[in-house]
Amino acid sequence: MRSFRFSRAAPPRWRTFGRTVAVVTTVVLLACQAKSPEQELLKKVEPVGSWLATLEMAGQKWSANSVPASFVKSTTSAARKELDTASEEAAKSRARPELRNPLRQILAEAKAANAGLRQAVEANDRSRLAREIGRLGGLRARFEAWQKAGEGGA
Repeated sequence: MRSFRFSRAAPPRWRTFGRTVAVVTTVVLLACQAKSPEQELLKKVEPVGSWLATLEMAGQKWSANSVPASFVKSTTSAARKELDTASEEAAKSRARPELRNPLRQILAEAKAANAGLRQAVEANDRSRLAREIGRLGGLRARFEAWQKAGEGGA
């Protein structure tokens, strides 16, 4: 009976071919994983939309006496950290200015609205709270529009 085991190594041309295929495959995979600065910025600031919605909801719930002031305070503290991180990402991003600059404006306004929400709750100022809730809703809509514009151009 005949054995199909190879007793000798592959010919040199096959080893070279195998190495070439491995190198080309690696290069193609790395090229596919590269993201543009715009895509990276969109991904890094994605949580901002959720935080804007969370702040808006927290204000509404406090206004309806559904959550304590401590809940809003802790929510605004956590949101401040996330908004600061997103602002840092936007500042150091290499994305196109027409994508980066509107985001920076939204983030600056979001930080102000976040602080305003907290101050309104601390002062038990329901009319200011209503304004800040409306402001946060508008910012959330602007952020979502910014995301869609960025996804279309990235």
